[in-house]
Amino acid sequence: MTIAGSPHHVPHQQSGFTLIELMVALVIGLVIILGAGQLFLMGFQTFRQIELLGNKQAALTFATETLIRDIRRANNIDYDATNDELTVEFPNNGDMSGCGPGVRVVRVYRLSSSALSASEGWSLNMGQECNDTPSGSDFEPLVTSFVANGFSATDASNGIWLVNFSLMANRDGSVTDDFEFRAVNRNQAVN
Repeated sequence: MTIAGSPHHVPHQQSGFTLIELMVALVIGLVIILGAGQLFLMGFQTFRQIELLGNKQAALTFATETLIRDIRRANNIDYDATNDELTVEFPNNGDMSGCGPGVRVVRVYRLSSSALSASEGWSLNMGQECNDTPSGSDFEPLVTSFVANGFSATDASNGIWLVNFSLMANRDGSVTDDFEFRAVNRNQAVN
């Protein structure tokens, strides 16, 4: 038997970690996990913003193409600046299943009467009827994110129509993206 103070005593070697080493390892691991979590959240938010922007662009492209197609083939176009309504009339060529072939279709484009929400803004609505002007229940939204008074059309001359969109560039609408495109009405341009 050896006594602790004797020269033949060999100290017992420690196996494992001390409490301080374990705490330091836990803090370092926690910092790494929090950093990875932040990166994941930032990536997810960026993906969501890109997805929303892509959806907005697709909807805007659809609305623009629909408007241009209708203006090109219209027999009659009228823009009411008081109500910001663009009325387009053209013969049915299969656009509306409820109308017979060649029957006059009346489409009206206008902004919604109020903002859908602070982050969505106003919507561009379209209503259509056979041989009649559409009423309130006939309107459906085409695209959102317009600012107040963010839709207008002007007959420039010789059948060229200038259509203006003002869209929200940020969530509160304090910054706008303004688009102007031209559509040529073939019937007016030929005459």
